[in-house]
Amino acid sequence: MKKLILAVLTVLLSTFMYAQPYTMIKGGAQFSKFSSDGSEPKFGIRGGVGGFVPLGESSFYFMPQALYAQKGQNAGKFLDDCTIHYAEIPVTIGALLKFTRHISLGLMAGPYAAVGVAGKSDNPEVTKLFDTISRFDAGISAGIQLHIWKIFLFADYDYGLRNIINSDDLDIGENLTTRSGAIGIGFTY
Repeated sequence: MKKLILAVLTVLLSTFMYAQPYTMIKGGAQFSKFSSDGSEPKFGIRGGVGGFVPLGESSFYFMPQALYAQKGQNAGKFLDDCTIHYAEIPVTIGALLKFTRHISLGLMAGPYAAVGVAGKSDNPEVTKLFDTISRFDAGISAGIQLHIWKIFLFADYDYGLRNIINSDDLDIGENLTTRSGAIGIGFTY
């Protein structure tokens, strides 16, 4: 087992040796809602920093990020108007399709994990939001990026897989998960 782990690490390290990693900054608008019926989308912001690491000489890349994501809903049968501020870590792998030397299209997908750092609800029965719902969220993240020189336009989508209801007292008859889509602009250097 130790030899297998050592072999995998050696291959990964040799792949990264030939790569030219980039750092990126991105930000934009996000629309999110909960998976329950009647949940109305909420406008928020999404932004952060990340890395863009090509995997050797191929078109594939590894892209870890650290993001701030504002999620919630404007109205719904549960939590009413609700805003949750997340620190989110998506770890995606993608492919870069080059059209010219300075224009390319990136497609990516992978898991994300998020922790709620603050939040509030207009529901009078919810006095402490994180007593009612879980502070932690996880799911699948996917995105597309249009790179023009060092600037890129992005569209991201997060599909929450974790039931965030934390209270046994609240039974809404279904799992409550997050859904969000974002668009924006970024810069690599």
